[in-house]
Amino acid sequence: MLVADSISFQGRHSELVPPTSLRVAPGEMLLVAGEPQGARTALALLLSGRMKPGGGVVAWGGSARLAHLRKHSAVVDSPNINDPEAHLKVRDVVSEDLSLIPSPPWRKPNPKKWMAEHGYSDIAGDWVDAVDPVRLTEMLMQLAAENPQTRLLVVDSPDRHPGDDAAWLEALERFALSDREFAVIATVARVPESWAGPVAYLGASEPAAEFEPEPELEPAQDAEPEEPSEDPGGPAPTEPDEQDRPDEQDRPDEQDRQDAPTAEAPQPEPGEPAGEPSAAGESAGAGDIPAEPGMPEEQDTPAPAPQPASDPSQAKD
Repeated sequence: MLVADSISFQGRHSELVPPTSLRVAPGEMLLVAGEPQGARTALALLLSGRMKPGGGVVAWGGSARLAHLRKHSAVVDSPNINDPEAHLKVRDVVSEDLSLIPSPPWRKPNPKKWMAEHGYSDIAGDWVDAVDPVRLTEMLMQLAAENPQTRLLVVDSPDRHPGDDAAWLEALERFALSDREFAVIATVARVPESWAGPVAYLGASEPAAEFEPEPELEPAQDAEPEEPSEDPGGPAPTEPDEQDRPDEQDRPDEQDRQDAPTAEAPQPEPGEPAGEPSAAGESAGAGDIPAEPGMPEEQDTPAPAPQPASDPSQAKD
């Protein structure tokens, strides 16, 4: 969709295009009425991205980049811009326009084949100024539509040619109603009486209600931060994540500190009598309670074993 919001252009001595707003969607046709001819041509160049607006914004498909607009639009039959010269023949016009369409280098345009496919072989050798204006305009639009990226056709002043207005209106409307659903804009000096479709006017900065700019193109207002709700029925505060909690294993348990012994008592060795203290226990006991002098400790002195007498004489003595 094409949206123009208060676009204008300042000429050398005066304002050439006053602020103008309009919009047209694919499959629609819009007439833009205004005077003089130079203002209509300048507006056609602005709407097709061939000229940068001095004020306002023009966008295609939500993008305000002129390169994007130029890529998807074409200006048709603009006076002193790209209207065919009167001294050219139709085959020359077709050959020139086809050569300007982007295509791979190995695919050369074939003007003779193109004219045969579209029904213009009968006027291939005619001079441009000798061809019916409506048929010539329709041929120029078909040449512009050969570019597969073209979605917008801007026809500059088709009513300047002699003939019936209903004829060129019908020719332009066929492109809007075609399978490709072109968005078609025609700048005119006046609105034909037979036209009942949408109309915009040069210098009208406030479009009609049905042509208001898309809300998506308006700058979004900064949203105010939301205050925390005091409603008790609101969502409960989230608990801290397990990673944020202190590790319970790292904190010493108070019960474990109370139950922990200050010194671990020695355990008896396997096979050792339970009542007999170990060597570590003897040293600890000797340091605490000294033994009386000359009195051996019962725990330390084993009972003497009886010695058998080897000699009977010794035993009698």
